Amino acid sequence: MPKLFGTFGVRGIANEDLTPQLAFKLGVSLATYLGNRGKVVVGYDNRTSSEMLENACISGLLSGGCKVVRVGMVPTPVLSFAVKHFDCDAGVIITASHNPPQWNGIKFWKEDGGSFPHTEELEIERIIEQEAWKLADWQRVGSTTRADAIGPYMDALLDRVTPLERELKVVVDCANATGSLVTPSLLRKLGCRILSLNCQIDGTFPGRMPEPTPENLQALSAAVKAHAADVGLAQDGDADRAVVVNERGEVLVGDRTFAIVASQYLKEKKSPRIVTTVATSRVMDDVAKRLGGTVVRTRVGEPEIVAEIRNRGGDLGGEENGGTIFPDWSLARDGIMTIVQFVSALSESGLSVTELNSTLPPYHQQKRKVRCPNELKQEVLSKLKERFAAYRINTIDGIRVDFEDGWLLLRPSGTEPIFRCFSEATDAQRAEELADWGMRELEDVLRELRR
Repeated sequence: MPKLFGTFGVRGIANEDLTPQLAFKLGVSLATYLGNRGKVVVGYDNRTSSEMLENACISGLLSGGCKVVRVGMVPTPVLSFAVKHFDCDAGVIITASHNPPQWNGIKFWKEDGGSFPHTEELEIERIIEQEAWKLADWQRVGSTTRADAIGPYMDALLDRVTPLERELKVVVDCANATGSLVTPSLLRKLGCRILSLNCQIDGTFPGRMPEPTPENLQALSAAVKAHAADVGLAQDGDADRAVVVNERGEVLVGDRTFAIVASQYLKEKKSPRIVTTVATSRVMDDVAKRLGGTVVRTRVGEPEIVAEIRNRGGDLGGEENGGTIFPDWSLARDGIMTIVQFVSALSESGLSVTELNSTLPPYHQQKRKVRCPNELKQEVLSKLKERFAAYRINTIDGIRVDFEDGWLLLRPSGTEPIFRCFSEATDAQRAEELADWGMRELEDVLRELRR
């Protein structure tokens, strides 16, 4: 059977790869994994296929004897919060996050509100592959209740933060997705003047695609400049990530947002431990040094960061894509809390976004990719290790080569048939040279294997 679980959860095109039948199997397999008992909270995003898959997954959970708390349409951070808030044994969110509208996905959450480790995802996959699920008898079939999770989430978050010291004019772009249900209202409560963009719920995403890339955020950049706003804030399809646009309409790379948020959130923490991936900028090392803390690097993916925090502790986790984990708040990426911490830092500083960003050391990055069939990925990786054997390399995830003035990372994607090439340096030309070198090696290995 093809591997169901990618970097995080199961994803595919609705009614083709991800069908109601598969959603049912995932639900009953989770119930089997839980011992045919317990309580599971289930939510979904606003994609056109989400209610269909939610109902199918819930049917599987009920048939396996679980009680289900239905919280309806919610952002992913709210679902993670709801797992602990409603004292559940697990959680399920139906979402494809940043993927196009025809896609959907199913993600599982542990009782602590964090993602399922890969080992437990593989156990769910084994149950499906072997059809080893167990159905409850008619007297023990589960039942459902409905509950509001958004209200408690907002109340709890507002209890943790203070209103802004200065009013900010903010343009918020929620991608016609579930962040629209929370983020604009929350920012108003904190004292921001809000201009909303793409904040009407629509599962076809007419305003822009859910992935908050610079190409997809051109309308947000234009709106920030046209309205002389202090900042533009964008979310992906399930609001677990946040992207910042400065007052000039320029998009900040996710590492910079993560670094500013870390500086704000950990400013009173003694010797903080920051957990991030091998693909994240060295600016995090600079921030950790300022705070008297340390940086620990993991494989790419939210479950990898969460596993490190669960096993060895951590005060903040995050990735270069704009996703930040606040362990004493939630063990899931929370793009809403990320936005709140960023605007708090901006308000307190009295600076513009550009000025705030310039308080961090400058770095230049290159991000490229090349198509690579999934079946060739391990061979490509082995060949690359031979080619880089003369260098000091990190092989936690792919191959990372560090130099005094920069680094190069070559790694296979966990969700797509591509190989990624990242580089970073203190000089733009050096970053480009490293990326060119990495792509040459990648393409050369691929040509060699295809002969």
